[in-house]
Amino acid sequence: MPPRPIIVFDLDDTLYAERDFAISGFKACERWLEEKHGVGGVVAEMTRLLDDGHMRQLFVDVLKDRVPDATDAHLEAFIDVYRLHEPDIALYPDAAWALDHFGRDGPLGLITDGQHEVQSSKVRALRIADRFGHIVYTGALGGRAFSKPHPLSYERMEAAIGVPGRQFVYVGDNPAKDFVTPNERGWISVQVHRPMRIHSRAVAAPGGTAQHELHSLEELPDLLASLAV
Repeated sequence: MPPRPIIVFDLDDTLYAERDFAISGFKACERWLEEKHGVGGVVAEMTRLLDDGHMRQLFVDVLKDRVPDATDAHLEAFIDVYRLHEPDIALYPDAAWALDHFGRDGPLGLITDGQHEVQSSKVRALRIADRFGHIVYTGALGGRAFSKPHPLSYERMEAAIGVPGRQFVYVGDNPAKDFVTPNERGWISVQVHRPMRIHSRAVAAPGGTAQHELHSLEELPDLLASLAV
């Protein structure tokens, strides 16, 4: 039997529900509005806008509605409350199982996009840092230009935990960016479908369709066995 491939995971909507992070942040925003401006009741509205696909604009719209004289400084502070709050999130049950199951047979990797401080706060909240042989926060590589599908994070992962003769597998959720570079580099790419994922409307980038699709990470051992890797 060949050795188990080296499995590298995405974070958001792969190991936990990003929508849960958003709602946790909306609650922090509501507390801030109540404390600083004496208004509240924004969680439901922010969640509705999120589910309608308005993540980029919802902070502007909600703050303008609740605090009509808000300045750019107020908006910046409002967004910082969201980004820098201590998240109330948990692993998907199948993700917790997968980290236990595959972690017995060698190092795992994690590649995650987003601001370094935000993504590292999620890793701390989930208590998973010690589950990985190497973590690449693309936001720490030099800004958004190095977000997936830029190859640098994958190159760093190969250098950190690669073993001659061992196949890499990348497991993510977003076909717009997660699988382009793994496909190009000869990795096995696996998309896990999550209900209510933030990027549910994402369209596969050219060359970005995952080679395999799952609905639970508990299906991954059988998939790998079928590929004899």
